[in-house]
Amino acid sequence: MIPLNEFRPVCRLEIPQQERLIPKFPVIDAHNHLTRTKDSAKVVEDMERFHIKHIIDLDGFWDERMDFQIRNYVERYPGKFSIFGRVDVSNIDAPDFERQARNRVIECVERGAAGLKFSKSLGVKLTDRNGSYLTPDDPRLQVIWATAAEYRLPVTIHIADPPSFFDCVIDHTHERYEELAAHPHWSYGKRPCPRFLELMEAQENLLQQNPDTTFIVAHVGSYAENLKEVSRMLDAYPNMNVDTAERISELGRQPYTARDFILKYQDRIVYGTDLLPKPANISGNYRFFETKDEFFPYNSFDEHNQGRWNIYGVYLPDGVLKKIYYKNALRLIPRLQGLVHYDD
Repeated sequence: MIPLNEFRPVCRLEIPQQERLIPKFPVIDAHNHLTRTKDSAKVVEDMERFHIKHIIDLDGFWDERMDFQIRNYVERYPGKFSIFGRVDVSNIDAPDFERQARNRVIECVERGAAGLKFSKSLGVKLTDRNGSYLTPDDPRLQVIWATAAEYRLPVTIHIADPPSFFDCVIDHTHERYEELAAHPHWSYGKRPCPRFLELMEAQENLLQQNPDTTFIVAHVGSYAENLKEVSRMLDAYPNMNVDTAERISELGRQPYTARDFILKYQDRIVYGTDLLPKPANISGNYRFFETKDEFFPYNSFDEHNQGRWNIYGVYLPDGVLKKIYYKNALRLIPRLQGLVHYDD
């Protein structure tokens, strides 16, 4: 017997295989985190190599961290990078929080941020002085969304991790057992934070209460496992858009449903990876969007790191590829217009 974590079966199917390290059209990666490296020159080298025209760094943060990202990326390589700033909401109980939050959004605008980013900490980590978890629909945060709308700043927001991360029981039937066994701190099953469906309710409240704010809900609306529900929300809230970051594994195992979803909402989806531009990180992305390939790994750096399944391509038409790869980002993020240029 061999341990399960050493089991690496080799597929015996004789089917077409098309490696895709170069996209059919140059892409804008609208979801990345460049604080994972300080080697901006290597990032630019890899961008050129893999035809990535522009990267949006969601790690703008504030203060000296924002200063560093601007110097190291935006100013050093004009036209290659944009940043999304962040608003510190840990001081939610401060008497002048509303003023501080509004000023922070305005500061992001003045320093050239192309948008705002909020992480899942707003929902599963941050609490107020009473110990209550802060969720995106908290009325005290309304000033942020209103100011973003006022200044036409889109908001990329990560509401929740996969629903399976909130399961209380993780046993032999759990499809992401190996992932959570390797990263037990990713599990929320026994934490007192809001449950997955409560976070989805907060997401819907946020969208409903702020019709003038453009939201890009990360990771296919935080619910790539249930495209019917994401479709319902997209139909209900015209201000909702989604990115594809780190969810090719989910989309690719439901290729018929995913293809129908992408074709229907082709104007509401932006391309993102959540990963640095390396072959192992992007190999499955273009192959998923562009080919009819069957039963291939969704990444090559850690096979089945999210679950023991393979994926299938959805062979999108060129017009749809262009929208997802760059046109939708150019439309939804006004600061990119005039900064990133395409021939068509």
